[in-house]
Amino acid sequence: MSRRTFLPYAAGLALAVTLTGCAAESAAPEPTTPVSTASAPSSSVATSVTAAPAASPTSAAPDFPEGLPAAAKKHTKDGAVAFVKYFIDQLNRAWRSPDPRRIKQLCAETSKSCQSFIETAEHLRRQGHRYDSDPVRVDHAAAFGEAEGLMRVELFGGQTGARVVDGAGSIVEEEATSSTQNMFYLDWSSSGWTVAAIKDVK
Repeated sequence: MSRRTFLPYAAGLALAVTLTGCAAESAAPEPTTPVSTASAPSSSVATSVTAAPAASPTSAAPDFPEGLPAAAKKHTKDGAVAFVKYFIDQLNRAWRSPDPRRIKQLCAETSKSCQSFIETAEHLRRQGHRYDSDPVRVDHAAAFGEAEGLMRVELFGGQTGARVVDGAGSIVEEEATSSTQNMFYLDWSSSGWTVAAIKDVK
């Protein structure tokens, strides 16, 4: 049976993706020019204006995606590992439902791997197909700390040998099992962790 074009993405973690810079640009504050005002005549009545107290700065918590487990909300190595495992869980759900929104909310728009995953979910939905079991497995994951502002998490996993079925449950495609090793690059932003890129390290 021939393989359809979207099936290489089923090994999504095996995609060799060029890491692109994802550092957010912070707009520099515009310079302020003091406005000179004419002095009031001496005969004028001075009025006292009480300025409202300045609001004390507060650090708002990130606006985490709905359903994100507490372990994946931490800006730590363990939190990054928990996020990657959650991402794979949502990737599997996105292809079994199929529902591309599950992946989209966890990805940076610049991530080429994520875009491939989303397109696969969209393709499955258009065709009325789905995976009948989780197509991607996680064997082990470990964080390696940050580099150039991105947290690195190495993931060992692969394809499970899942099947693609149509609306009637008939088998459309059967996949082989495989093992892959990939580095996830995660960015921490106002929504917590997001996948900035995934690179094949084999």
